[in-house]
Amino acid sequence: MIRNLTLVHVLLALASAACIYLVVRELRRPYVSQWRLFAPGAAAAFVAAGLFLIQTAAGQPLWAFIVSAIIGLVIGGVRGMMIGLQHDLYRPQLMISHGAKLVLLYVALGVGLCASLEIAGAFASPAIEKVRLWAALSAAVCAVAMLARALVLTIRLHHDV
Repeated sequence: MIRNLTLVHVLLALASAACIYLVVRELRRPYVSQWRLFAPGAAAAFVAAGLFLIQTAAGQPLWAFIVSAIIGLVIGGVRGMMIGLQHDLYRPQLMISHGAKLVLLYVALGVGLCASLEIAGAFASPAIEKVRLWAALSAAVCAVAMLARALVLTIRLHHDV
């Protein structure tokens, strides 16, 4: 059964752990620099890209991933517009409510769950292929939402200054 695991699965596990770690670091800081906004989304995008490649190599349709990316773009854009910004004299400060912080953490945990389902699916029989597909689609939604949120916040930071 271990022969079904590849280096890609190890990289997926490391990237999902990095995504969760970076979100936890972002939540603890009162000041969030611009690269820290994009760092968790970049790690999540790595996970989503790996899952996308695995699923498209297995013959899954491309249109499902395009739809999930559009859904993530809408969710992340709306979420980025709803987060309140506060500026001080030196750098922008993101004021995020406790509920919004928990949502971001849940999204990162969702990316980790998607990677875990893919790794567990590598051990299981082909009966779990649909679960692996839905995990890849969910990871795409989460990753694009995180990146869209970061992009909208960055645009808002530069627009408001």
